[in-house]
Amino acid sequence: MTQNETLLLGIDIGTTGTKCAIYDLKGELVAHAYQEYSMIHPQPSWTEQDPHRWWNAVQTNLRDCFEQQGIDSSRIASIGLSCTNAMTLVDEAGEPVYNAIGHHDKRADPQVAWLREHVGEELVLRVTADKLDKGSFCLPSLRWLIDNRPELVARAYKMLMPSGYIIQKLTGKFSMNRPRMSLTSLSDIRTGEWSREIAKKAEIPFSLLPTPYDPCDIVGGVTEEAAHITGLKAGTPVSAGCLDSVVATLGAGAVQEGDVALTIGSSGRICYIGSEPIYDKRLLNCRSPYQGLYTILQTTDNAGISLRWFRDVFGDAVQQKAEAAGLSVYDYMNTLAEKVPAGCNGLVYLPYLAGEKSPIWDSDARGVFFGMSLSTDYGAFVRAIMEGVALSMRDCMEIMPAAKKSISPIPLGGGAANSRVWCQIFADVLNRPIVRLKSGETETLGDFIIAAESVGLTDVTRDFGKKLAAESEVLYPDSAAASVYDKAYQKYKAVYQNTKTLF
Repeated sequence: MTQNETLLLGIDIGTTGTKCAIYDLKGELVAHAYQEYSMIHPQPSWTEQDPHRWWNAVQTNLRDCFEQQGIDSSRIASIGLSCTNAMTLVDEAGEPVYNAIGHHDKRADPQVAWLREHVGEELVLRVTADKLDKGSFCLPSLRWLIDNRPELVARAYKMLMPSGYIIQKLTGKFSMNRPRMSLTSLSDIRTGEWSREIAKKAEIPFSLLPTPYDPCDIVGGVTEEAAHITGLKAGTPVSAGCLDSVVATLGAGAVQEGDVALTIGSSGRICYIGSEPIYDKRLLNCRSPYQGLYTILQTTDNAGISLRWFRDVFGDAVQQKAEAAGLSVYDYMNTLAEKVPAGCNGLVYLPYLAGEKSPIWDSDARGVFFGMSLSTDYGAFVRAIMEGVALSMRDCMEIMPAAKKSISPIPLGGGAANSRVWCQIFADVLNRPIVRLKSGETETLGDFIIAAESVGLTDVTRDFGKKLAAESEVLYPDSAAASVYDKAYQKYKAVYQNTKTLF
């Protein structure tokens, strides 16, 4: 196979859907497929996912790429994977014994209290560089299963994240990449190994923890069985992959100390690359794909999810108009939002549909529209959602001094990159130039970079995303809009402070 024929596959298992993207060595997208699915809410504040849906989505996507889009799977040199935060327990055959517990899940308050007493927040912070919290980190969810479903834990062989689950289906091997391990509250951020001290004090069976890998390590090759199911070529190398936020940051071109990137997908993330973790309980710290670097991040849980929620609940109101205009509902929403002035005439949205992590760390917080009037229309609600997510990211950025000091334009990837109006809102709210990446698929682009490095393809270097970002559109802040958003930000903060006791 010549270099011109070589392709690389990126798979991203997200909160609300799974993407498969195939790239050539120039980073050109040659095939792409996406399957959407819903989160599962068995009880209020519980959020789960069915791992079978991830695997079914991967199979459907790959059949689409190979059969409908005509891609020869033998040209794929390597596979990279990334995923959302959802912990599942599987048996020795790799089958889940319970639904995956997602990062929006809020059931483990008693377990957090128990862990504070028996493990200690200071030990967790010292070892992991992160706070002890439910949902964000899987340790409390794992303790919940031990406390409430011991018969299922007895059947379990390993704890996996979504990418590890798909890797097991593809290769038969049980694994977890070190950046993903960083957000379990069970690994040492310095060494990248599981912390026996935390596991022992938390009474976690050490045998449940899978083998750690660096992102560019090859876990194994596609098995004959998986090849038959997916259409992939048996033996195709599968890398260990990466945490979605970290790999999206890589795909956006943030790879050197001091670099900053935004990813606005289902959740919103602002990431800073540093040479050391930052031991601040308000921040999240992860290992980078590369030695000596760390990704420090802040996240708002309900970014794209907010817009999807609004589409699902209220989309019928404009569906016919969107179809008449030849647009998708999302594109039609963009046209409506463009007509609304900055600040939405006083309408403010708090994107706390399922509580919030950073920077408020309030699992009881809930979404709020504040400031409605008789003149508030559909477009104002759409724009308020976009502004609310951007204001939340500004709130996150306020406690990241290193990120605030950076003066370079900030690359923005994820689904929001498809919306020029939303990217402009980010520029105005943050008062920073925003690079609207030509490819908003930064997760699968990062997967592509990891896949290339895992098999030594030197055409694709770690700064590949930075080169692509240099070719993208830059949106500069509008001074008048930025002034409006300075006031809107103060109102945004005040609305939360004055309503949080009501949640």
